[in-house]
Amino acid sequence: MDYPPKNIWWRHSERLRDLLYAGFVFFMPFTQALTFNIGFPLKFSELFLLMLGGLYILLHRRVRLPGMLTFLLSTLFIAVTVSLVVNLFWDYPYLLRKYATRFGYTGDSLAKYAYFIIALLSLFVSVDIFLQDRRRYVSIWVYGSITAALYAWYLTSFSALRLPVYLLPGMEHPPQTIDGNIIRCGTFLEGNIMGLYLVLSAAMAFYIKKIRSGIFLLVSVITTFSTLSILSCFLFILIYLQHILFKKRYLGWALGGLAILGVSFYFFSGSPLFKKYVADKLFASTDTKGPVAASAVSKIDRLYTFRSAYATGWNNPIWGVGMSNFSRHYERYLPIVTDSSMHAFMQKKDAKVIPNNIYVEVFTEAGIPAFLLYVTLLISLLYYARTDSSRSLMAGLFCMLLCFLAYPSFIMIYLWSFMALPIADFIIYKSKECPF
Repeated sequence: MDYPPKNIWWRHSERLRDLLYAGFVFFMPFTQALTFNIGFPLKFSELFLLMLGGLYILLHRRVRLPGMLTFLLSTLFIAVTVSLVVNLFWDYPYLLRKYATRFGYTGDSLAKYAYFIIALLSLFVSVDIFLQDRRRYVSIWVYGSITAALYAWYLTSFSALRLPVYLLPGMEHPPQTIDGNIIRCGTFLEGNIMGLYLVLSAAMAFYIKKIRSGIFLLVSVITTFSTLSILSCFLFILIYLQHILFKKRYLGWALGGLAILGVSFYFFSGSPLFKKYVADKLFASTDTKGPVAASAVSKIDRLYTFRSAYATGWNNPIWGVGMSNFSRHYERYLPIVTDSSMHAFMQKKDAKVIPNNIYVEVFTEAGIPAFLLYVTLLISLLYYARTDSSRSLMAGLFCMLLCFLAYPSFIMIYLWSFMALPIADFIIYKSKECPF
């Protein structure tokens, strides 16, 4: 449903906007490829988004949003902005950690804040896109995700077979790998980002009834070797099909499927792959009083980084430590590690450390008020998704909330663009319910 403005130039720019809309959603997964360099790599999707943002401002295009959402976004923006400004001038009573930066400590903080604004812009523009023609632009999104998934299969399979692979221009050399050989990141910087993107894209495919595309995208999550993303696939299926699985006439098929899944899991659980990337990651001991087993390093790393980030946020509860600044406080609040080799590893000398958990990231860097607003925003999305008759958006949102437990940053554009779809669906549903 469209809400055309009075400005005649908006209508005259329809073809240009359609091209920019299509480019924005199609190139969204190519964040580590096909970049446009302006002194630093600018993604194609970001380039199209910024051009759209200029059109919206120049032509005074207003985006229709629910009142509660407008309040949440406005107050979240204010909280993050105040946190940024306060921490630009705040002096801490201890020495801050030093590490290699891209633009300097202040520059990195400002850059992340700029990306936060771009993420908000992507939400506004995406809501308007989906209000105008949901099926068309969701379909283009799905085509882009299938293209990225096919390339991910190529990278994973060829690298696993130790065959030469062609990296798209702009991709990091070498890309993220597993076992030092198998490429797992697809067109993103890391596998966890790619995994969640594929899950959310599958939700969008199911939303427009492209079932085979949705299944392909869910299966393609395997290429990322992302534990939470793979678990999210099962969670998605359970939520999406729950109205079928528990019906009497389908119960036999459901039990048969569970039996096959159980047998497959039994044999998989005995494999070295399961032990190294599932069992050891989830259940390895975190005791550092003695020598630390190699299988436990990853779990201890994540756990102690989480504890450091949580302690940092708890000791700076109102405004946090500022955007992109957690790494400067990481060592101050790092728990004691008695094993010497693990202690040296956890120092992460000259490296930038991130919480790798979106909830604690917002809590630590922006403070408790921003954290509460952000969590309320996420909960409100579940409220908006209740009007979706396909049930795929609700399933996708629950998967997103799960993956946020091990996700690098809350400012990824595709997250905010996906969040726009349940909002647009809710607005359209309400407009049909109360047309006047």
